[in-house]
Amino acid sequence: MSSFHERHSIATRGFLLAFTVAIILLNTRILGASGQGEIAWIQLGILVVTSVSGFLAGGAVVYLQKEIPWKAMLLPGHAWLIASAILGIWVGVSAGFLPTEHFVAMAGLGWLQGTIIFHSQLLLANYRIREHNFLQMMQGGLLLMGLLVAFFGMENHSVGSFIGALAASLGITALASIFWVAKLPAVDAPISTVQVIRQLWKYGRSAQTGALLQMLTNRLNLSLLAQSSAGLAATGVYSIAYYGLEAMWLFPRALAPLVYTHTASNPDKSSRILATQKTLRKALLGTAAPLLVVLLIPDTLFALLFGFDGIQPVVKALTPAGLFGAAASIIAHHLAGIGMHHWNAATSFLGLITLLVLAREWVPDAGAVGAAWAASAASAMQCAGLLIAWWRCEK
Repeated sequence: MSSFHERHSIATRGFLLAFTVAIILLNTRILGASGQGEIAWIQLGILVVTSVSGFLAGGAVVYLQKEIPWKAMLLPGHAWLIASAILGIWVGVSAGFLPTEHFVAMAGLGWLQGTIIFHSQLLLANYRIREHNFLQMMQGGLLLMGLLVAFFGMENHSVGSFIGALAASLGITALASIFWVAKLPAVDAPISTVQVIRQLWKYGRSAQTGALLQMLTNRLNLSLLAQSSAGLAATGVYSIAYYGLEAMWLFPRALAPLVYTHTASNPDKSSRILATQKTLRKALLGTAAPLLVVLLIPDTLFALLFGFDGIQPVVKALTPAGLFGAAASIIAHHLAGIGMHHWNAATSFLGLITLLVLAREWVPDAGAVGAAWAASAASAMQCAGLLIAWWRCEK
């Protein structure tokens, strides 16, 4: 695992973190807690689309890069992206956990985001790590610029202006991803589209089932809060604390794709275990340090920054989720790298069930804080399951 790629990935995540913080500050100061809550709910819909699209157009392309030429994956991947955008949002709206009024926006934005992710995975499969990283940074920077123009240049202070800025940033980034993918070296191979779909589905269903369940475990609280008596304002408060928690995962999320790539290409068990152990220590230290700093920030300062209070109690309740989530990310990518996707799916399902049971008990009485405690308990259960799976698979 190249130290240059580690530094590049971490630096990219640093820029992305700065853009994300600025975007959240703009949203909360101008749109308030309810506006931020509505945006977080819309983003849940986008995540549903990208999670469903990953069954054929996700991380499995990295695992299969030695067997299937990247060009052969394009047609089934893009066809599934379109189907996922419609299917994912329709199911979410029908099930009652996504807002009906934003159906078209969520489907369209989810399709664009899914396209970027698909192309990023193709780049990663061909070891174009810098391009893969730059796409993430580019989209965040463009969204920030778009919001500045909408909020201050056009004086359009609405959730619709955020949707417009997000659409523009995703569209431009998708075009850039097409440009970079088109420059990849092409290899001809006698393989039919049906064979490609079978292979993508064979590996994608296991990997993406876990990813979909993990996404729901991480974000379903946003929908539960929005539909509770606490409403969109509580969703906004929780989303700020949770996005802050995700910012603490800068190190693990930057290192996890490298663990996946290294593990998938390394047949030496001892070598890959040692590499993952070193990365795990880096991820935990890189998460614990900023978490400690954030815990020392008083709620009055959070209120000064974001325009409303109640954030710090939620941050404290999410602290265990921060550490367990950092460890889980690294271990899950190691298991994915050796083809043990079903363990990731099983432990994510365990976390989701834990969240649903506890959130329904704690959210009505404790609101956003109750949702945070449920998230921490779910993360602890999932991490414990992953540790057991890692030991069983690699001894």
